[in-house]
Amino acid sequence: MKILNLFRGYYFFVVIIFSLLILSSVYVMEYFYDLPPCKLCVYQRIPYFLILIFSIFSIFLKDKKIPFYFIFFFFLSSASISLFHSLVERGILSFDSGCTSNTGSFDSIDDLREHLEIVPITKCDEIVFSFLGLSLANINFIISLFFIFLNLYFTFSKDEKSY
Repeated sequence: MKILNLFRGYYFFVVIIFSLLILSSVYVMEYFYDLPPCKLCVYQRIPYFLILIFSIFSIFLKDKKIPFYFIFFFFLSSASISLFHSLVERGILSFDSGCTSNTGSFDSIDDLREHLEIVPITKCDEIVFSFLGLSLANINFIISLFFIFLNLYFTFSKDEKSY
């Protein structure tokens, strides 16, 4: 528990580093390895931008309680989006028909052409990249869950002052 209490003092710096690592890695994968994101992948980036902004802002504040709680809710939203994306990838839930491989039937060639023009290249229900059998949405869910539990520990622990 001493490690966690030491970590408490550097929490916002660690969150900044993790957010920068996550955002930079997805942009490297997108622009250097030609792995375009789907709609849900783009949505998963939004909480990390907000976490980054609030973490940088919180370093300069004396009272860090409010940014700490905002960051908790941003990680919660990140976990929710990534869990939903994971369920879409596994075929358990369905998402926008323009973001899935399952398109149904078309009455004419013109309907098919119109559909293909609006459909993104990367589908939300296809896993484009995986590591150790986990998609990026799964990895994002695990990271977000880690920070949610860490926030809960810091909030409810009585070892040192809470945020």
